[in-house]
Amino acid sequence: MAKLDYSKIFIKEACPTSIGGQAIMEGVMMQGPDRIAIAMRLPSGELYLRTKKRPKKSTAMKIPFVRGVVAFWNSLVGGMGTLMESADILEQYAPEEYAEEPGKLEAWINKKFGAKAAWNFLLWSAVVIAIVISIALFVIFPTWVVNFAGKWIKNAIVLNLIEGILRILMFIGYVVAIRQMEDIKTLFRYHGAEHKTIHCYENDRVLVPENAQQFYTLHPRCGTSFMVFVLIISLLLFSFLGWPNLALRIASRILLIPVIAAISYELLKWAGRSDNKVVRILSWPGLMLQKLTTAEPTLEQLEVAILSLKAVLVDPGVPEIDSFVDKDGNITRSAAEEKAIEEEMEKWAAEVEAHTAVSKQTSIESIEENRNMEERTIFEEPGIQPANETQIEEAIKFLDDLDTDGYTIVAPEETDGRTIVRAIVDREAAQAKARTIARRYTKDIKTYENALAWGQAALGMLPNGKNEAKTIMSYATGLSATEMITRAKELMRDDDFEEFEKRIYARIEGQPLQYIVGMQEFMGLPFRVNPSVLIPRLDTEILVEQVLGIIEGKELKSPEILDLCTGSGAIGISIAAKVPDAIVTMTDVSEDALQTAMSNAGLNGVNRRCSFLLGDMFDAISEDKTFDIIVCNPPYIKSDVIETLDVEVREHEPRMALDGGADGLDYYRIIANEASMHLKSGGILALEIGCDQEVDVKRLLNKATTFYPPRVVRDLMHLDRVIIAERR
Repeated sequence: MAKLDYSKIFIKEACPTSIGGQAIMEGVMMQGPDRIAIAMRLPSGELYLRTKKRPKKSTAMKIPFVRGVVAFWNSLVGGMGTLMESADILEQYAPEEYAEEPGKLEAWINKKFGAKAAWNFLLWSAVVIAIVISIALFVIFPTWVVNFAGKWIKNAIVLNLIEGILRILMFIGYVVAIRQMEDIKTLFRYHGAEHKTIHCYENDRVLVPENAQQFYTLHPRCGTSFMVFVLIISLLLFSFLGWPNLALRIASRILLIPVIAAISYELLKWAGRSDNKVVRILSWPGLMLQKLTTAEPTLEQLEVAILSLKAVLVDPGVPEIDSFVDKDGNITRSAAEEKAIEEEMEKWAAEVEAHTAVSKQTSIESIEENRNMEERTIFEEPGIQPANETQIEEAIKFLDDLDTDGYTIVAPEETDGRTIVRAIVDREAAQAKARTIARRYTKDIKTYENALAWGQAALGMLPNGKNEAKTIMSYATGLSATEMITRAKELMRDDDFEEFEKRIYARIEGQPLQYIVGMQEFMGLPFRVNPSVLIPRLDTEILVEQVLGIIEGKELKSPEILDLCTGSGAIGISIAAKVPDAIVTMTDVSEDALQTAMSNAGLNGVNRRCSFLLGDMFDAISEDKTFDIIVCNPPYIKSDVIETLDVEVREHEPRMALDGGADGLDYYRIIANEASMHLKSGGILALEIGCDQEVDVKRLLNKATTFYPPRVVRDLMHLDRVIIAERR
C-alpha cells in the first residue's frame, strides 16, 4: 500500500468551508450555507438537479457538545431521507430499471392519507430499522459475545478492550462485505467524487473534473472518520465503567450514544480545521477506513459532484431548481414540464382509446420493430356488416386532428366482414408535440409577468439569473423596467415572446448575456458587442482610469493615443470620449472587430477623432509614426489554461483575443521589442496583465532598456492588473 501523503489531505493552502456532502444513488448531495442540492446522472446519461432551501440552524447547533448530538440525529434522518429521495428520482425517471411496486401497507397509507404520509412512514420506518439493526449488531452483539470471556478474564479494562476491538472489526468486516456489491461500488465512487470536489473548491482551483481528479478521495471531515471516532471513543469511555452484568452493560452503552456522538463531533470539527501531529494521529484510522468507503471516480462522476457543489454556491435569492440540466447547471427542461408531457400523452392516449372499437378489440402492433412507431386500431366495426361511410369519415377526421403519419383502411373481405381503420403514429413526434404544448401550458406564457417568471426560473442556476431574465425581456420587448411592472398583466405579442424565448434558451446554452442583448456598458458608455470581440470587463476600466490620470497629470494637449488589439474599441473610444481633444488610433488583426469598433465610435460620437487600422500589432502603423501613449489589453492567457475557463468564455468569446501562447507572454514580447519605436520621448506604455504576470512582463520591459523601471497598479481585488512604463 502506497504511503499516505498527509500534505495532500491536510493542505496548508486550503481554506476549510462549511460545505459538506453525501454520496447518493447515482449522484451526490451537497449542503451549503443556505441550500441543499441533489445532482444525479440518470441511466439515460442525462443530468438531473434538485435544490431546496436549507432549514435554519437551531440554537442547539451553536452549543459545543450539544450540537454533536443534534448533528448526529440530523445526519441520520437527513441522510436516510436523501438516499430515499434519490431512489424516488430514479424510480420516476428510470422506471424500467428501478421502479418497484409499493407494498400493501404503503399503498394503503398512500390511498388513505396521501403520498406525503406514505413518504414519512417509509422514512421513519427506515430510520427505526437502521437504529435497531445498528444497536443489535454493533452494541448488543459484541458485548454479549465478550460476556463469555468473563469466565476466564477478570480484568474489566481488558474485557472492554476486547469488546471495542471486536466492534471495530465487525464494522470493518461489514464495510468490506457490502463493498463487493455493484451498487455500493458506484456509491463509493460518488463518495470519492464528493471528497475530491470539496478539496478542489477549498484549494481555490477551477471546478472542472480534471482539476478535482488530482486530489485524494480522503477528507478529514468525512462521516466515515466520524464513525471511527465514535468506535474509538466508545472503547475508551466504556473502559471506565467496569464490567457490570450484561443488562447494565447494554443499557449503559445505548444511553451513552449521545455523549459519544457529541465528543466525536467536536473532534471531527477540530480535525477538519487543524493540521498537527495529534490531529494526524487521531485522523489516521478514519482515513484508512475511508480507503474502503471511497473509490476513484470517473470524470463523469466528478462532473456530477461539481454540478451539485456549484448549485449550493449561488446567491440566496436564486430560485430553487427541479430540472434536467447540462453539466454547467443550465436548465434543459424542468421536472414540471416532464410531468405535463406525461399528462398530455395520457390525455392523447385516452382520446385514442375513446375512438377505438366498440367491441374493445383494440390491437397495438409494432411496425418494422421500430420502437417509436405504433399501429393503433382507431376504429373497428364488429360483426359481419361493414362500417358505414359516416363512421369511417369520423374516424379519419379524428386521425387528421391527431397529426398522425397516415392511416390504412382494411377492407371487409380481409377481416371476416369487419372494417378496420388503423393509424401509423410516431410516438417520438407525438412526445415532441406534447412537450411544446406542455411547456407553453405549464408556464402560462400569455402575459409579460408570467413570461418573465418562466425566464427567471429557466435561468435559476445562474448567480444573477433573475436580473438577466429581466434584461433579456427588456431587450426582446423594448420595455423599460417600469413598463414591465405597469404592463405585467398585458398579453405579449407572439413575436415578442419568440424573441424572448429564443434568447433565454441561448443563455441556458451558455451564451454570454452581453452577446444575447448585443450591448455592454464600459466606463459609463454603451458598447455594441458580438462574438467577434471580447466583452469589456470592469478590470479593464483600471487601465483606462490610469491613462486618463496620466493625461491629466502631464497636462497633455491633443494627446495622440494608440490602442493596440482594440477589439470592441472600449479602451480607445472611452479615452476619446473622456478627453475631448484626444486623437486615437485603433488597430486590430480582425476586420470584424474593427467594424464593431467603428460602429461604437459612431455610437459614442467620437468617430471624427478616431482612426482604425487593420493589421497585426505594430504592422498596421507606419515606421515613423509616434504617439504620446500606447495602451493595450493583449491576449495573455496561457494556451493550455483556456480549456479550464468558464464555458461562456472558452466556447463563445474569440479565442484569438484570449490566447497569449504557451506562457501567455507572446504579445508582451512584441510590445517590449517594438513599442519604444512608436513612443515619443517621455511617452507612456500602459498594459493590462494577468494577475500572475507582473514579474515576467517587468523582466521583458527592463530587458528592452528603453523604459524606466515600470510600476504596477492593482485592481479592486488587490491583484496585479496594470503595468505603466515611461520611455527614456
